[in-house]
Amino acid sequence: MQVDLVARGRVRTGDPMAPLTRGVAVHDGVVVALDEAALSLADGARELVDLGDGALLPGFGDGHVHPLWGGVELAGPHVRDATSVAEVVEAVRRYGAEHPDLEWLQGGPYDPTMVPGGMFDARWLDAAVADRPVVLQSTDHHCAWVNTAALRRAGADAATPDPPSGALVRRPDGSPLGTLVEWTGMDLVLRHAPRPSAADKELALERSTALLARAGVTWAQEAALHPD
Repeated sequence: MQVDLVARGRVRTGDPMAPLTRGVAVHDGVVVALDEAALSLADGARELVDLGDGALLPGFGDGHVHPLWGGVELAGPHVRDATSVAEVVEAVRRYGAEHPDLEWLQGGPYDPTMVPGGMFDARWLDAAVADRPVVLQSTDHHCAWVNTAALRRAGADAATPDPPSGALVRRPDGSPLGTLVEWTGMDLVLRHAPRPSAADKELALERSTALLARAGVTWAQEAALHPD
């Protein structure tokens, strides 16, 4: 039998009955042999991989991810690696300049520990983009940092009550600071933002699944879906 690929070396199968073998043979994307049976097919294989001192592992899986909304987020300002407010503000400024036609700028995730108590000021984002709403979600996605235009679009002011199980972090005069806490707090602004189209969602899934594949994740389960 001619197979597409034989890898020889340490192969960890994930099968408790045969956790470690010396080879694996693959044909048409399917594992067809392990150990000595796989090695016996090496001479006729279209490709032979010698693992050397390395090891071959099964693909990783993740049972709780958000590839759809994570992919949407990847299209926005890239602030994940920012280590200071100044770096986030610069990333948002640059993204805004590159996308002058976007009505809203949405992205993330930012590190909420950059600022004591995670209290981020809308005026800091105003320095980057003041003429359009900006919404950034935190790494835990239980908080959002918004600019003044976003608060204004939502009609949020000192008279706006805190939503159930959420909060508008406030200045001493009672006006919103720019940090929204929990989903009910974030929804005060997000419900006014445009929803991604079907084409946007398709591109989002392409981005996120490509990222997962680069990390060796071969299957993932979406942990939350919304009707729209």
